[in-house]
Amino acid sequence: MPLRVRNVGHIVDSEVVLTDERLGDIAAILTNLEPAPGSDGPEWEMSLLIGEGVSGRRVRISLAPFISKTEYEKSFDEPFLLVGSPTSGSRQASTFALFRDRFFAPDRDPKGDKEREELVLRVKRAVYKEDEELSSLRSYVSNIEAALEFRKDGPQRTTIPDDVKLLVWTRDGGACVRCGSKEKLHFDHIIPVAKGGSNVAENVQILCEPCNLRKSDKIGI
Repeated sequence: MPLRVRNVGHIVDSEVVLTDERLGDIAAILTNLEPAPGSDGPEWEMSLLIGEGVSGRRVRISLAPFISKTEYEKSFDEPFLLVGSPTSGSRQASTFALFRDRFFAPDRDPKGDKEREELVLRVKRAVYKEDEELSSLRSYVSNIEAALEFRKDGPQRTTIPDDVKLLVWTRDGGACVRCGSKEKLHFDHIIPVAKGGSNVAENVQILCEPCNLRKSDKIGI
């Protein structure tokens, strides 16, 4: 049966924030993790709501440095698997994955290397999908705002920032995205500035001079 993963928390300003404060079993596992060898890793805190209603109170709990500094740095490139001790009677998996400051838990503990690899891949897919959606949303909003500004003031031609040029050049391999030529290259707006396009990387591509002239002010590649 395939593993399912869900985001159960993330790290913000040295604090572990659970996505749902009702996830008491997860909080218990995190607070009981042992310090990593060397204990040179980040020291995080976790805020928990104890009790309900008017009698409820919020407490801050210091977590042991359960991941080393080196392991934490590597967790931005590859999910780092944590195995804790489940609370008595809990049906919550005791294995967690930390990837890019986000915690993920499977619906059950993986069995064997093959399922651990599956867990890593599913965590990566979840994060990449979330980041891709955010990038697409940022591009969409930026283009809409540019279009609204265009309607109000007419086209505003501003220079494409150098960091955007570098990102686009690396992404497109320093070649025309249409024909692959590396001669007479131009940075081209997919949605033209005249139609409200902006200078975000998602709206910029590399075209050679002939392909750029054939495209004119049409939208797209």
